[in-house]
Amino acid sequence: MLFGCTEQTLPAVPTLTAPPLPSATLSPLPPSSTPTASPSPTATLRPSQTATPTITPTPAPTFTPVPLELFASPVLRPGVVASAYIADTCQYLRLRWAEGSSSPGTVVVPVMFHSIVQPGTKINDPKDIGVEDFQAFVRYAQYLGFETITTAQLIDFLYNNAPIPLHSMILIVDDRRPGLLEEHFMPVLEANDWTVTPAYIADPSSFNWAWEWMDRLYARGRLDVQSHGYTGQLYVLPETSEEDIQNEIWNSTTVLEERFGQRPLAFIWPGGNFSPLSVQVAREGGYQLGFTAYSRGPVLFNWVPQGPEEQLIGDPLMLLPRAWSNSVNVNLDEAVKVSEQAAAFAEANRQLEADWYAQYCSGE
Repeated sequence: MLFGCTEQTLPAVPTLTAPPLPSATLSPLPPSSTPTASPSPTATLRPSQTATPTITPTPAPTFTPVPLELFASPVLRPGVVASAYIADTCQYLRLRWAEGSSSPGTVVVPVMFHSIVQPGTKINDPKDIGVEDFQAFVRYAQYLGFETITTAQLIDFLYNNAPIPLHSMILIVDDRRPGLLEEHFMPVLEANDWTVTPAYIADPSSFNWAWEWMDRLYARGRLDVQSHGYTGQLYVLPETSEEDIQNEIWNSTTVLEERFGQRPLAFIWPGGNFSPLSVQVAREGGYQLGFTAYSRGPVLFNWVPQGPEEQLIGDPLMLLPRAWSNSVNVNLDEAVKVSEQAAAFAEANRQLEADWYAQYCSGE
């Protein structure tokens, strides 16, 4: 993948459910907007008060910069390609090497959790894990030096290369599971000073008993609540109407913000399903990140592993991968290797990138 050229295609309609394979595309940084329960507002242009003379500058000479090579890892599975999402190479390099930013090789593993079943219980759903497996994951993450981050920290890292731990993970628990959070996660979170990200279903007319439970857990300061939709049951298909998508995404925002006092920033796609239209609606609703159910690999600054389904959309930050909990230790190993490779690549190319910046970006 080369910097200096942008390639975008908005095609057909991908659907996801389980974790498969992938590739990538460059995509601009998203605007932030405010969701409402109605379609996105139209802008009204203000007429100018008086006509003022304008000076047309002489156009600067055009040239084509020599493109820079993007880090590629042999660890990624065949068909998975890392997508850059910052089109301006000068901006990317400035953030990449800025003082106080995350060092090259800083990696994030988003993890998807569902049920954690008791010892002796047969596991029939591949999304579920046993208590022993969960405890083994915690020990292994500690051993490798992983720390948790929140959605806000992940956004700051992906957009601005803000500092986070070298080996980071965001633990996402789908659906309404306050019992699982309290029994299995809370002891681990408090012992390690970690956080968890519930992907919560917002419909206030169902699971009423869970709301007060969630309120009590939220008060302990460990929950980073994000949206899993209003009903959590709208699996986006090609024929899904824009109105249905808006209701599922935008209505969830309002409920969660009123309940927890903070606006959700990430949308976790129910069933993993998405489409070009649903990604657009989520962007219009002010969401800055989205998570699929595809396990593609770890995430770096300006580097999101994607399969063909995600590449078709052209917005990597709204289609971030998630490791499945039943194989998360393998994914942590993979992330450490990618981290080491990316750090070595950055060191080997540092002078080349500095010279490129000096030549094409007029700076140091």
